[in-house]
Amino acid sequence: MIFNWFIIFILVSITILVLYFKKFRFIDAFVFFIPFNATVVLFTTGGTAINLPFTLFFLASISFVIRTLFSPKFSIPKNRITVYSWLILLGLVIIISQVMPFIIDGKYNVLERYQKSVYWAEEVPLIPKTQWITQAGYFLIGLLVVFIISYTYKSKEEIIKLLKLIICGITFMIFWGWYGSFSFFSGTPYPQLFNHIGMWEFGVAKEAFNGFPRMTSVSMEPSYFAQMLIPITPFFYWNSQIEKPLFFSKTFHKRMYVFSLISLLIAITTTGVLGFFLIIGLLLINNIRFFSKRSKYFLIVIYSVVVIASIFLMIKYLIDVSGTYSGIERFKTVVYGFKYFLDYPILGLGWGVFPTFDFIVNLLVNFGLLGTIPFTILIYNILIKFMNRMKFSSKKNNYLYRAGIESFVLLLIVSQLSGFIYHSQYFWLYLGIAISIGSLELKKGVK
Repeated sequence: MIFNWFIIFILVSITILVLYFKKFRFIDAFVFFIPFNATVVLFTTGGTAINLPFTLFFLASISFVIRTLFSPKFSIPKNRITVYSWLILLGLVIIISQVMPFIIDGKYNVLERYQKSVYWAEEVPLIPKTQWITQAGYFLIGLLVVFIISYTYKSKEEIIKLLKLIICGITFMIFWGWYGSFSFFSGTPYPQLFNHIGMWEFGVAKEAFNGFPRMTSVSMEPSYFAQMLIPITPFFYWNSQIEKPLFFSKTFHKRMYVFSLISLLIAITTTGVLGFFLIIGLLLINNIRFFSKRSKYFLIVIYSVVVIASIFLMIKYLIDVSGTYSGIERFKTVVYGFKYFLDYPILGLGWGVFPTFDFIVNLLVNFGLLGTIPFTILIYNILIKFMNRMKFSSKKNNYLYRAGIESFVLLLIVSQLSGFIYHSQYFWLYLGIAISIGSLELKKGVK
């Protein structure tokens, strides 16, 4: 095994802090370091990379179990029983879906998704493999992330702490990414402190766009960088709109909102560009009431023209890359995935057998209607909670709920556009944040 000793030092330091300070927990460290999914703790003898967020969540899970066993106060809040019930049901469906490769056992051909690129992949008989169990494990770990996050951070003070931690982590990710680009152009030494996966000496993606590096920072690739950044922007925006922000200063949130928008563009990834227009669209929706009728029409027309033009440019780009691995993978997996779902609509092919770059098709093909329907109900339940909270909250608390629901919606849209990244914990962390905020009961008059 190969160890990253700098990260080992960080883990030891975190453990010391946890032992000496009761208010600091492994789950807090996990939240802060969630963007560091390219930072390796160690490589196993087989070459598998164990990253920092996964290691911290492993420690957080052990700590959570120990605290729960020795705590006489453990109980599930009534307003979360429904949500947790759907999480349990999804976990059961994931486990049950693993019988599908055994049932099919070579009688049905599926495009090979793991051994070679999609461009060269061929359909092969589906048989049981440990790979499917591993992918199911990632999903189950994700559900555990949702539960521990939403159970740990219940009160308003705890939720504010949660948001502080993730915003600090995302802020570091942004500026470390800018430093990587600076080092690329200036030729200054780039410190290889975080042992990045998929990057080169300047901490940027190996591919460049017309000589300009694609920003990755401590994430695994530019797309992941954008996916983690987009859902946090509503918290920057709404905290910059109130006289006294829930945490940090108003100036901080304003500047980070602008930095986030610029970073999405210079990351040079389709996800980042789409996210940029989504955020600008939300900005327009949230401020349209302040403009005159003529100005409203003008802004809507300008925004629509820019978006339509961008869509045409993106279509051209997809056509240009359709003969490459990237383009083929996106089109081919969705088409084949939907075909497989129609053949096995009830339980799909089994979770992890055929991941696609489409959120909905990914759910349908991997655990069928039996899993997609509960997942959809879970999402609907979270949205309804937000809507109900916003009706009966004070103006200041309403900002928290609005930021929460916008973050959640952005997460879903990004997942639909870029794919369901179930094997990385940040999707599940944002889902846990949505449940925590949506379940927070703050009526009018409560500060």
